Amino acid sequence: MEIGSEFWIDDLPFEFKNEKPEWIKRFGNSVLTSSGRGAISLLLEEVKPKKKIALLPAYTCETILIPFIEKGYKCYFYDINMDMTPNIENIEKYADIGIFLHMGFYGFPSNTGLSDVIKRFKAESTIIVEDITHTLFSQYPRFEENDYYVASLRKWMGLPSGGFLASKYTIVSLPMINESLANYRKEALQIKARYMNGEGEVLKQQYLGLFARGEVLLNRDWTPYDIDAISIELLSALDVEWLREKRRANFMALSEGLKAVEYLEPIFHSIPYGICPMFYTVYIKENRDQIKQKLIEQKIYCPIHWPVSEQIKLDDLKVTAKIYGTVLSIPCDQRYEVQDMERIVSVLRKL
Repeated sequence: MEIGSEFWIDDLPFEFKNEKPEWIKRFGNSVLTSSGRGAISLLLEEVKPKKKIALLPAYTCETILIPFIEKGYKCYFYDINMDMTPNIENIEKYADIGIFLHMGFYGFPSNTGLSDVIKRFKAESTIIVEDITHTLFSQYPRFEENDYYVASLRKWMGLPSGGFLASKYTIVSLPMINESLANYRKEALQIKARYMNGEGEVLKQQYLGLFARGEVLLNRDWTPYDIDAISIELLSALDVEWLREKRRANFMALSEGLKAVEYLEPIFHSIPYGICPMFYTVYIKENRDQIKQKLIEQKIYCPIHWPVSEQIKLDDLKVTAKIYGTVLSIPCDQRYEVQDMERIVSVLRKL
């Protein structure tokens, strides 16, 4: 059986209540969007910063950055340390910023040391945004100074579409409706379910093609769109406690099993109470791409987060550059059992 890559949907909902899931409400007033990048585009329609200048983590996905560029923002980037904490000294060089975006990585509250920085920015009338894509299901206190939260929901489960913008303020802007993305992904998610249930290798190219078409649509059109009805129902039906428990158990199995593997270094060695991991993320000391390929040959698909955006110049960001060059994310999500993690450990031990 394959491990990793895109999620799938076994069963579609047949009743539609069109109600937001309860667990999203804790972040304030929220609007569900078709994607995380749509949520950021919606945010930028909503806010009126003192200057169109954004300070963003240098270790980030291009989909976070592009909406700022499209809206005419000048973007600066701050360094991230190897333990995924923000480089405070680097951030303190900046002043008079319109929007400051911060995040915890891979489920962990690696941004909690930002308290003084955020208070200073807040005193300077900077808009504070936390991207909680990675920490969506982790339970720990957030900064009271946060003005907005953004997240991609599609990273956590099989959804045709899914992102959200939330705030303590009323959100005035509303996303448009566009079903094209959701339709491509819905078909792809269902075909992948058939593939995972053993209906034939030919289905793989079909669902991969549909996922790719959906991404092309997203990359061409940064307009914020509304989430689809199927995704709302799937989110509302999600057993969050089950998701947390499965991911934590899988993370711990990987953590224990990979202790003796010398060529990799886990970013987070243990998992505190309340933390829900996104992946079991490691640094590969040498030959990362070859090791990734060896895992693919065993049908284990480990993503690299992320390709370096051409807008981010890493010459003065040496630590972040090292992260990009050595990081590898091992799946530990709710689709899998501890036995699947043991299979991953077995393969990595033999390499």
